[in-house]
Amino acid sequence: MIPRSSRLVLALVLWPGAHFHPAQSQEQSAAQTPPDQSTYLFHTDTRVVLTDVTVTNANGDPVHGLPQSVFHIFDNKEPQVLASFEEHSRIRAVPMQSASTDGVYSNDYLLHLPAVLNIVLIDIVNIDMPDQMYLNYELTRFLNEQPEGQPIAIFLRAGSGVFLVQNFTSDRKLLLDAVHKAIPRFPPHGREYLTDFDTLHQMVFSLKQLPGRKNVLWFSGGSTRFLIMDAIPVENDAAWRDLYDQLDQERIAVYPIDARGLIFPDTTVAEQHMAMDSVAQGTGGQAFYSSNGLQEITEHLLESDDSFYTLTYSPRNLRFDNKWHQVRIAVDGASYRLSYRSGYFADGSVREGDQTTRPRTRLLANGEKLEVSELRDRPIIFRASVLPASDPAVANLDRTSGSLPLPEPKKGSVRFLIHYMVPIDALTMRTVDGQHKVMWGIAAIGLNGDGSTVEHKAYQLTMTLPKDVLDRSPELPVTMDQQIDLPKDDRFLHLGVWDAVSGRFGTIDIPLEVPPPDKGQGATSQN
Repeated sequence: MIPRSSRLVLALVLWPGAHFHPAQSQEQSAAQTPPDQSTYLFHTDTRVVLTDVTVTNANGDPVHGLPQSVFHIFDNKEPQVLASFEEHSRIRAVPMQSASTDGVYSNDYLLHLPAVLNIVLIDIVNIDMPDQMYLNYELTRFLNEQPEGQPIAIFLRAGSGVFLVQNFTSDRKLLLDAVHKAIPRFPPHGREYLTDFDTLHQMVFSLKQLPGRKNVLWFSGGSTRFLIMDAIPVENDAAWRDLYDQLDQERIAVYPIDARGLIFPDTTVAEQHMAMDSVAQGTGGQAFYSSNGLQEITEHLLESDDSFYTLTYSPRNLRFDNKWHQVRIAVDGASYRLSYRSGYFADGSVREGDQTTRPRTRLLANGEKLEVSELRDRPIIFRASVLPASDPAVANLDRTSGSLPLPEPKKGSVRFLIHYMVPIDALTMRTVDGQHKVMWGIAAIGLNGDGSTVEHKAYQLTMTLPKDVLDRSPELPVTMDQQIDLPKDDRFLHLGVWDAVSGRFGTIDIPLEVPPPDKGQGATSQN
């Protein structure tokens, strides 16, 4: 969603509290857990292996109703005892509309996500223009013929970054508009140096806030490892090992799909398809290539990807010796096709499940000790109004708790006002000298169509909240106004909010159409 340079900007301001989470009751935490999302408890004194298994018949249709007794799991050929078993059958999708209306955006969709999430990733790094046009045609057919109800998000890899084009929605018109906005477009310059590793790593970063299983339908022109002719791809096994652990921890299954369709299988193409198979096998997905039926592949995956079984077990006599453990799963009965992650490295990494809270003391910069709770990352749910500063609707926004200094006008840019609205209970309130204070931060990162940063502003704030206002209106949000100048064209805005004490944060990604500036003027100002 954001390229490395932009992620670094955000990471630097988030880092001081990145390992701490706000004090909050278990009841409050449970209220923010999306419905229909299974949770699992894990303990850090052992390795708990969780694997999602898709079982299909000879026709590729999911197999339902299998009992636990027919599943057998082997770790380095040693039979294991299942600690838990759960079948996920296809559940009727609940229509899910876009979270934004009239310039107001929110990440509150995180509170009502379906049990399984489907993400379409269009990676044009290695797709030439004719193949992009065919992919556009096939995805348009799919969306026109599919009934509304299945929420989908669309991401684009067009250069150095992976970014959101359309958030999760069931609105087929919005999804069609997103596909047509994403492609066709010219592939980026220097694409031979843009790697599959970077693409997957950025998808991990983009999907970290989302619970449950995530299926990524990755449309590409095959692996980029072989774009440099006569070059030997340099693979960092340790880095890929860590990446697969991250994908596994976030329960991301990758389905690489070759958007070039049926092509001549020369040596390079064969190697690309082997790399696609490797990613699919490493994440529990499936690779698709040598087929012109992109619509049918997409339809099949979205109809069957939320039908699977979840198994967990603790390997016997496990030693954290950094060695590869092969996982094999067998099912009694008919000849089924199984998709699951093929193994893991015993490197001490443990999946972090939802843990019960336990108090922890943090020493602040001024020597103050603050007790917070260790919780699984729970995003801050907030809203933001994003409007051109010259828009008359700006005058109707709620009164703000504060505003930031105006940036210097930039010629050829349009000034936007960002009005943040953050629930007060999402921030850690401290009492200092009898005054109620919160320390929090905001960041706005503007991206162009290639995913490169065109503007970024980040601030860390300390605010004093009047006691009489808190007593009178405890539900009022903390608000803040920020202004940012963006060049004309379709842009993508990444907003972040974080609590500087707990490290808890939330993000919103906004596809934004920037109108042309007034002739002869730079960015407009808002006083």
